[in-house]
Amino acid sequence: KRGGTTKKNKIDVMRKRFQEACHAVQTEESGLSSIMDDGRLYNAWANLEVKCGHLGVARKILMRGMEQYPKDATLLQAAGKVEERFGNYTGARDLYGGSLHIEPSAPTLVAYAMLELRHPSSSSTPQVEHGTKNVGTKNQQQQKRANFTMVERLFEEALLIDPKHGPVYNAYGNMELRRGDVAKARQVFKRGENARCTDAASVYHGHAKLELSLGNVKEARDILVEGLQVVERRNGVMDNSQHDRGAFLAHTLGMLELNANRAAEAKAVFANGIAKHGNSSQLLLGSALCEVKLGKDEDARKFFEQAVNANKKHAQAWQAWGVMEMKAGNFKVAKTLFECGIQSAPKHGALWQAYATMESRLGNFENARVLFAAGVEKCPKHVPLYQAWASLEMRGGNFNEAKCLIGEALTRDKSQGSGWLVAAKIEEKQGNDGLVGLILKRGLECAPNHAELYRALAELEVNRFRFDEARKLLEKGLEVDPMHAPLYHSLAELEARVFNVDGLAKLNKRAAEVFNTNALIPPPASMQAWGKKIKMGQTNEMIPDGVAALAEKVPVDVNLDGALTHLDPTLIIERMGGGFEMDLDDISRDIDQPLSKRKPLSHQ
Repeated sequence: KRGGTTKKNKIDVMRKRFQEACHAVQTEESGLSSIMDDGRLYNAWANLEVKCGHLGVARKILMRGMEQYPKDATLLQAAGKVEERFGNYTGARDLYGGSLHIEPSAPTLVAYAMLELRHPSSSSTPQVEHGTKNVGTKNQQQQKRANFTMVERLFEEALLIDPKHGPVYNAYGNMELRRGDVAKARQVFKRGENARCTDAASVYHGHAKLELSLGNVKEARDILVEGLQVVERRNGVMDNSQHDRGAFLAHTLGMLELNANRAAEAKAVFANGIAKHGNSSQLLLGSALCEVKLGKDEDARKFFEQAVNANKKHAQAWQAWGVMEMKAGNFKVAKTLFECGIQSAPKHGALWQAYATMESRLGNFENARVLFAAGVEKCPKHVPLYQAWASLEMRGGNFNEAKCLIGEALTRDKSQGSGWLVAAKIEEKQGNDGLVGLILKRGLECAPNHAELYRALAELEVNRFRFDEARKLLEKGLEVDPMHAPLYHSLAELEARVFNVDGLAKLNKRAAEVFNTNALIPPPASMQAWGKKIKMGQTNEMIPDGVAALAEKVPVDVNLDGALTHLDPTLIIERMGGGFEMDLDDISRDIDQPLSKRKPLSHQ
């Protein structure tokens, strides 16, 4: 609490100094107006307010700055970014255009290009991306599409101005990958690598992600190793922000090794990164995850503690530590960690989700509902919260509530494949088998890169003894996500079932190259382990001294028995719309969907 107060005091002092300096600049007798010939003071002040979440204040500051320095292009660019945050895309586009009219710059051109990709202007010519089919409803087909020709021109213009601007190559390469032009994307990233960019990390990171998306783990590893060497060679002349980029690349390489089932190699990468870049909270978290993977929980706890001490607001560190304790059956410790994390980062939806999930698995269903309700109130844009809550209600037989929640999730974001999986499971639980396959197919139209949808559809085909169709679906899933391990397990089971020995051998070789493991080995039976730990009922466990000390530093105000009980989960569900129900009408108007009465979750 004292640390938070000190930080707030520092911000208040900085804010006061900015106010005084900007007032002095506006006053001719101060003499500063003749010295300051640009709006850097206003830019710095607005940046402080944006970081504090005060967008309205930042907007007013930048307007004052633009009035005093109408020819300062950087002020217009900063104002454009603020307008983007407000959702005023037309205003942002005008401001970027005004900035470029005064003085063309690579950062402004990139900002303009990214705005056009995310929120195309009405004047954009609709273009179909490479390798995509014209699917979906009429409304979806009529949605604006990015004008890739215009965006490409903006990127090329940015590179003419500054051929060493790393983020341009990163954004440009990712755009080409999104269009399906892998060769062009590779060409862009290699151009960036050869240009010896000032921010080389962003180029190597983007290139590695491209190769990883294609399942080329070795190539991705080699690119990251080379990028890390390039960045670290420049350490002597780098400023602090560039040192951070080195830590960023080290973290990316470490996570690649960890996800490729090479925990020992990942541990070495993170250790080397910490030695060279100091106590980065991200690198410390990576080290903790390696120790978890290696089964060394005590060592993991030390790294988790260092990670949250390095950055109290590092929500992923609190969450990962809590999940580890939860899986170990240390539920009181996990509860304390989740609550510390929520107190430090209340807008991090995954923390609310993890806490609620633990409560539901422990049988505390009403507590879980309250936590989900609090989570969607605090983090209404975190769609996985709605999906997890819908799953909870589905398991309790409360299908109306489950449908309403998953409807809200899909209305907010139809491109999240996990939402369609939950929607299909709800119908399956109700015996509406005719709808299950239709929902999964609709899900693939909206989320064609979600590997688990291919696996779910393949399972339906296997149940119908249509093994060739199931194999095609699983192979397609591996094309879109070669790193999705469950697809290998499902395909291995299918090949074993039809006695395809050659196919199974090829699959095992492929899996070994990606994961350093055998495709025949199924994932651990985690739910059985959960059941055993819950039955053990470790109600007398003690909170370790380290966790207790952290809890004292982060005063917790998450009180299920008091502070949150004013929330009524049922009312929150009732406020949600029914967008998904309308989507189902497009899928099938002939299937009658039976309604169910609300049941208590304890009657599972």
